[in-house]
Amino acid sequence: MRVRDPLLGTRCEVEVRAASVEAIDAAELAVLAEVERLEMIFTLFDEASELHALRRLGETASVELNEVWQIALLWHQRTGGVFHHALQPLVGVWAEAAESDRVPSTNALAEAVTMLDPSGHAHLDFNALAKGWIADRGLAAAFASDQAPSSGWLSLGGDLVHRGEGSVAVGIQDPARPYDNVAPLATIDITSEALATSGTGHRYWTIDGERYSRVLDPRTGIPVDHVRSATVVAPTAATADVLATVALVLDPAETISLVASHNAHCLLVTATGEVVQTTDRFRPA
Repeated sequence: MRVRDPLLGTRCEVEVRAASVEAIDAAELAVLAEVERLEMIFTLFDEASELHALRRLGETASVELNEVWQIALLWHQRTGGVFHHALQPLVGVWAEAAESDRVPSTNALAEAVTMLDPSGHAHLDFNALAKGWIADRGLAAAFASDQAPSSGWLSLGGDLVHRGEGSVAVGIQDPARPYDNVAPLATIDITSEALATSGTGHRYWTIDGERYSRVLDPRTGIPVDHVRSATVVAPTAATADVLATVALVLDPAETISLVASHNAHCLLVTATGEVVQTTDRFRPA
């Protein structure tokens, strides 16, 4: 197994099985090289990235960035605007509110919502999609050579994709865990599919002594915190990434319907601690 930390702002782990040590090394290095290449297209942490150029100039040359933008637009339509990849105007309202220690007015939120433009370039942010999409593409690089491995998996923070023979066991953390090394809430075996987990975690703005989640409903501009953690298993990491993101905003019943329509499964932990899961593949740890 190879580890690169940080990569895409998180810990990257890749492991493959192949006929020889040389084939393993070549495959794992190919994965890391592809993830690094794609990072420089999509990152917002480096002003030299293509996404930064697109936001400034409205121009893009790469097939990859255009493809992800089109996928994002498709998910925006499928979810009735719940998935949104251009939230900066709304995030800015809440950030200013936290700085001034004053909750934003209903009018300010309504105005910010009207400014959200999924087809515009100035505020694009593909964090809720690109990491999963890059995980899919990164692992695919391992299987593109003449000495393709028999199996492999790639983990990028909360996103994991597995391809080939066998499976990989993944633990799902309890969002209410009192310390980092506590046993997972559940485990699941991932077999030629992908998993993504999203959560509210410790992402809050504090305004006038109250905490407000940084997970926003793009339809209303209001913070949501009724689902603390969402784990989705889907055919691709890109799909799992998107579904885990919107699951933090939707009602659990809506999420269950949505994931079922995309050949996926989910495990949700609500703010009251209730665990909702759509398959017994999620096993108590």
